[in-house]
Amino acid sequence: MGLDSVEILVNVENAFGITISNYEAEKITTVGDIHNVVWRHVQGRQSMRCRSQQLFYKLRYLLINKFQVPREAIEPDASLNDIFPKKNRRLKYLRLKKELQLKVPELALPAVWGRFLMVTGITLIAGSLALALVLIYGYGYTPWLYVLPGLGIISTVFISNILDAVRTEFKPGLVKAYTQMVLAYNYGTLMTNKSIGRQEMEVIINHIVAETAGLDLHEIAPEKSLTNDLGID
Repeated sequence: MGLDSVEILVNVENAFGITISNYEAEKITTVGDIHNVVWRHVQGRQSMRCRSQQLFYKLRYLLINKFQVPREAIEPDASLNDIFPKKNRRLKYLRLKKELQLKVPELALPAVWGRFLMVTGITLIAGSLALALVLIYGYGYTPWLYVLPGLGIISTVFISNILDAVRTEFKPGLVKAYTQMVLAYNYGTLMTNKSIGRQEMEVIINHIVAETAGLDLHEIAPEKSLTNDLGID
């Protein structure tokens, strides 16, 4: 078994949290053999880790094939803020959300705008409350205690909505953290069945083989020989 095959098996082990024995590895000659070995290890097991890996490879596949992001740029510790240039980032993110068909984190305000909104909100609400107290003690009109602070809150929300156009930052920014956040947002949907299915497992493995060997996903099939058909040593 060559270095490429070993790397594939290591990535598979990491993805599913299993250990493939040397005896099992020596028997692997096709993609289907990998499927069978892994299935014996994961059948009926909890699948949180598998779901996370599935999401990662789905995200990676979309970025490569739909957004022409270089394969080597997409790693768990890569920054989405680097992967997606700021120009047209919001439009591209809308496309990504549509392709993923899952609930995803919204883009956040850049730090400078976030601080501006926080300071503005505190100033408006605190100023409104202070003015309300002055009017109450000066004129005895207690409804000001509710009206003015309420207007301060409404104004802050209004300004926040106006700033939607400048929400362009990924938070969390790293691919790994983003994947985990998406999994958390969609936990009820993705984790309806606690054990991973055979088809889901095969999809994850096929992605790993394709990504590790630098092949197109459509080239990966159970009957394909790693060496003779796919050129993996």
